[in-house]
Amino acid sequence: MRCSIFLALLFSPTATLAQLTVYTSRADATTTADDSAPSAAYTGLPAYDPTRLEAPAPPQPPISSYTLSVPGSASSAIEQGLGLSIEHLGNFLGFSIELSVANNVLGKSAGTLKPQFLNYMANIRDRAGAGPIIRVGGNTQDSSTLYVDGLPNGETIEKIKVGQDKYGNAINTPVINFSPDLFYTMSNITSLVGAQWYFGIAFNESDVTQLTHNPPVVAEYAQKILGTSLRGLVVGNEPDLYVRHNHRPEGWGVTNYVDEYNLVTREILDSNVLLNTTAFVGPSLCCGVDGFFLNDVLNAGYLSEENSPHIAHLTVQSYPTNNCQLGGNIINAQDIFADFLNHTSAVSLTSAYANDVATVRDAGKEIMMMEMNSASCGGFAGLSDSFGVAMWMTDWALQMAYYNFSSALMHVGGQNVYYNPFTPPPTTYSSLYQWTTGSVYYPTLVVAEAFGKSGNARIVDLNADQANIYHPAYAIYEGDTPVRLVLFNFISDESGASNLQVNVNLAGAQIAGSVSVRYFSASSVSEQYNITWGGQTMGSSFSSDGRLHGELQTETVQCNDGTCAINVPAPSIALVFLTPEAMTESNAPADVKAFTTTVVGEGSATVDVGSLETSNGKDPNIMGSTSKGNRGNSGQKVTVGAISTVMAAIFASMLILA
Repeated sequence: MRCSIFLALLFSPTATLAQLTVYTSRADATTTADDSAPSAAYTGLPAYDPTRLEAPAPPQPPISSYTLSVPGSASSAIEQGLGLSIEHLGNFLGFSIELSVANNVLGKSAGTLKPQFLNYMANIRDRAGAGPIIRVGGNTQDSSTLYVDGLPNGETIEKIKVGQDKYGNAINTPVINFSPDLFYTMSNITSLVGAQWYFGIAFNESDVTQLTHNPPVVAEYAQKILGTSLRGLVVGNEPDLYVRHNHRPEGWGVTNYVDEYNLVTREILDSNVLLNTTAFVGPSLCCGVDGFFLNDVLNAGYLSEENSPHIAHLTVQSYPTNNCQLGGNIINAQDIFADFLNHTSAVSLTSAYANDVATVRDAGKEIMMMEMNSASCGGFAGLSDSFGVAMWMTDWALQMAYYNFSSALMHVGGQNVYYNPFTPPPTTYSSLYQWTTGSVYYPTLVVAEAFGKSGNARIVDLNADQANIYHPAYAIYEGDTPVRLVLFNFISDESGASNLQVNVNLAGAQIAGSVSVRYFSASSVSEQYNITWGGQTMGSSFSSDGRLHGELQTETVQCNDGTCAINVPAPSIALVFLTPEAMTESNAPADVKAFTTTVVGEGSATVDVGSLETSNGKDPNIMGSTSKGNRGNSGQKVTVGAISTVMAAIFASMLILA
């Protein structure tokens, strides 16, 4: 998360009842149509802001149809110069959770998980064939310390605010203390939904040689507790902004960064605590400022012969714009809304990394987008939580997959951001309200079903409709066979004049006499809550239990001589399954059991006790060296993080808002 001086947006402050206006439909909210700030009628937290923007006028004259020729085989797509991506699984699009809010999102402790979160993650697992990819870190990882003997009152995370505004919100990056219970929480989530993890190691020291946050201890605990579900240790977060945020002196640059990276990673390796020495992930650059482009870091020796064997893969981070308001530069969301509603954005954002991706892959490494979202410093009201941006997020994710990124993670903050894919209610009201699903959660499901469970899905941008920026289209191949199409219509047009009929020509492809179509849709690109995927929805603010509700809708389209007429309403995305097997592979199993939620009791939920009774990798012989109040080699064993063996499983009542 960029612009750390605005870290008020990383917290989940206690709110007053007046701040928690619940909107169960758009008609309930009084909004402004032309302002990115909350309306005068709304004084609550940004995560629930009902501000709605104006949809841009549809382009004229309207286009109502075009013909899309799809190569009948992967080999013919390559012969035509379209290119094909590397192979992907359906869990390509995952989440980056800010460390400071991890306990609010994941669960209060290893024995008190959030079943709403588990349901959100299970939705992806059931469609993707693998558990969701999640990073815990961000700006706050760089000011974090692991206390192996635990924290007061058994807390998993302790936040120490550094500077506060008049409301008590932090205005600088808070100091974060955490206990091993955080790793046990993550491990238990893995045992239930197959989550795969990245964890951020502190790097942001004025004198990194002091290593006061003791990275070797964090690395040891993370690996031993999380085991094979730990994909990598993220060393530092956005070092290209360290000087601008006054975390390094003027003149500190790429060479200094690589030297410090080598010092930290060598300290960890020399401690001999790693079970897997191909452990490190970075450099997680965001902005390319002050000479900090990825190519500069590589040229400075980041992938040296000594370093390369210990680097799991490389990472970058990206936000197309910001709401930081630095130097009085205030961006009006309405003015930039149209920038997100076309294919140009996804292509330009991704193509900027084309050379870096090629260089990294030539070196035998993967590259991933570690953190991304619509706008840094919390996003924009009415924009970051809109259906239009959800379409844009889907397009960007597919474009990154096409450019051979291995995965991409949407950032998740606290109550004071607009872009969250999901937000738990403020702690004080967790016994009264459910979660709020952001529009950008839905793309994880669209992408999961587009790639399916095979693990050999390859994607190509078809450059559709003569490269019309409002009508991008992708084809997905498994082996040599086209199996799915993703068709976009970015235009919002209440008149219906811009509704599309895409005449898909599949000549040469072996398909049945019909195809199946599932829609990601809303009435307008400005819509925030009344959004459906396959006819199902996650509901409005404070109303989601993490599950899709409603009847799943899939349309059948008859084809004639290899041509299928697919309707793509304005606005919507159509996922076309070219074979019955392709749809079966993408579907969630019919007999999946959801995690029970309730709004009564601490943590506002229960999880089946039997599901939590797993070994979860707990090792009583892990030795500590940063216990609270004693930063020496204490030799203390882990004394926190044990799974609760008894949880209240039955509550007297349940309230789920419609």
